[in-house]
Amino acid sequence: MTCELLVTASPYGVRAAVVEDGEPAAFHVESSARRSLLGDLYAARPVGAMRGIDACILDIGEGGEAFLPGAGLSGTAPLIVQIACDAHDGKRPRATARPLLAGRLAVFRPGGSGLVFSRRLRWSPGARRALAAALADAAPLGGALTVRAAAAGVSPESVRAAVCALVARWRALEAAFRRDPTPRRLRGADGLLGRLLRDAAPPGVARVIIDDGAVLAHARGIAERDAPDLLPALAAHDPAPAAALFECHDCAGRLAAALRPEVTLPGGVRLTVEETRALSAIDVDAGRVDAEVDVDAATAVAREIRLRDLGGLIAVDFAGRGAARSRPAQRAALERALAADRTPHRVLGVTEGGLVEVNRRRFGPSLRAALTEPAGDALGGRRMRLDAVAHDLAHAARREAALGARRLRVRAAPALLEALAPPGDESLAAWLGTALAPVPEPALPRGRFVVERG
Repeated sequence: MTCELLVTASPYGVRAAVVEDGEPAAFHVESSARRSLLGDLYAARPVGAMRGIDACILDIGEGGEAFLPGAGLSGTAPLIVQIACDAHDGKRPRATARPLLAGRLAVFRPGGSGLVFSRRLRWSPGARRALAAALADAAPLGGALTVRAAAAGVSPESVRAAVCALVARWRALEAAFRRDPTPRRLRGADGLLGRLLRDAAPPGVARVIIDDGAVLAHARGIAERDAPDLLPALAAHDPAPAAALFECHDCAGRLAAALRPEVTLPGGVRLTVEETRALSAIDVDAGRVDAEVDVDAATAVAREIRLRDLGGLIAVDFAGRGAARSRPAQRAALERALAADRTPHRVLGVTEGGLVEVNRRRFGPSLRAALTEPAGDALGGRRMRLDAVAHDLAHAARREAALGARRLRVRAAPALLEALAPPGDESLAAWLGTALAPVPEPALPRGRFVVERG
């Protein structure tokens, strides 16, 4: 399987598509208005218990809060925590008191012990023994090590160097916390971009294409530190003629489709996806059930789970005559279809009511929650967020500038123009390399815009 990672950026955020064998397989989104804290390490202080659940609220500095589940803490002694899930659906970010430092080749967990090899790492016993020997003198690290799949083909000495770098970072972080335990961020994890390079890009990824110069430079810095194997794969997008990066492989079209609640498959099978605060439900409406339909439907369900970045509990209702007899085959087909998913997940089984349950680790909002907000009847009762529309508008303007336009204006609703460039903010003009004159059009819907030369 060939894999590419496409990263498109604007002053309003970053979007990424994982493309497998020429087909978009997963989307990831980060808004500049709600930057991801996932993986960030904080000096924190408990400030109170949460009502109704076994968790406490943490002060993480600069007016920010997180919650720590299953805390069992007494008092207000400061501690080091890590953000394990971004804020979503009105919930605070979720923290863990068992932090880890992740690089592309290895993961170091302070306080643990032992050496574990990723299940995706196809190494011979001899190669594993050689690496274990290379890491033997690093035994007094005071933590557990996991060697990741990206270490395949990397020399034991390089893996050891990566591990020692992670340990040195942790020791420096601990020292900073001991000197000053005031609630604050101790170390950032580089947001979505860092997560893409360390975790989402599989070993052997063919290309990581980025359409923004500043983001590409940042990616190279992250790769030099944490993912040296990706340096040859990093490349700037070369539009010809001025084609947007997400036009490749129809990523823009597939992303738009992933925001709609219904998917129609060849043969008349229809999927309906509903997201709630508690779980996501996928209904499979098929007129018949046979082995071919089982495989096709399960493959489609797995594809939508990844494209929509669904997390938490997912309940799948495979329908049709004889469906009960087909549950084992459907479950097995779903497990096979999800095998390529790099987000930790598990197919739990079949409930007494006939639902196939999947638990997929939640790292933050789903694609729909990241790009839309509740309103009206569109997109299943939601509308595009203004920062998401601003991202699309910025790229439409950049396309015109790339085609030679020296003066541009945009017609849009006042609310969108305010989100695009608040008074005194010149970041969009600097990014475009030309001014973009706003023309308020109160009659236009808030999600619509027109970019003109002028």
